[in-house]
Amino acid sequence: MTELNQLKQDLIEIGQWAESHNWCPATSGNLSARVDDQRILITVSGNPKGSLTADDLMEVNSQGDPYNSDKRPSAETLLHALIYGHMPEAGYVIHTHSVYGTVFSRVIWSGEIRFNNYEMQKAFSGVTSHEQEIVVPVIANSQNMVELAKSVDTYLQSKPLCPAFILAGHGIYSWGASVADAKRHSEAMEFLLECEYKSCLLLK
Repeated sequence: MTELNQLKQDLIEIGQWAESHNWCPATSGNLSARVDDQRILITVSGNPKGSLTADDLMEVNSQGDPYNSDKRPSAETLLHALIYGHMPEAGYVIHTHSVYGTVFSRVIWSGEIRFNNYEMQKAFSGVTSHEQEIVVPVIANSQNMVELAKSVDTYLQSKPLCPAFILAGHGIYSWGASVADAKRHSEAMEFLLECEYKSCLLLK
């Protein structure tokens, strides 16, 4: 199997995995893989992630522009391009629209979530202790992709420890060097947000 075909198969399997958790309902979310320094493989806009085929994936350049294709990439392709541009270790990006990622971030809208004393924090690459505070930004969502990209770009320039950020009322972006890393980071974020949400309910 060629490298490109392997990447396509990887994204198809990630889509099925995300769908199995109901993290990309309807046609929401988007997935991508780094082909090389100049090319990104990303999901075509408007297709269910649980039933992707090779035809539902397309190549774009490092700025997010399509390569000789009449297909339309995800509206948030620019955000994927920014992650790969700032994070040389990133090989895959997973963007989910889960219930907890959406609802809990609506409470904050713009700011950050701080995770403390969760053993699950060690699921993130480079984190070795539950005592190591994890800060994840909640970035105000916008339909103006240029303005949204500026906010994401500013965050990524800080070289964050946690490989994730949240768009308020929208969903989670997470990434990793391998398929396993990206899935682990995505799953850890979903778990931590669910814990935080349920903790807030208990404190009422």
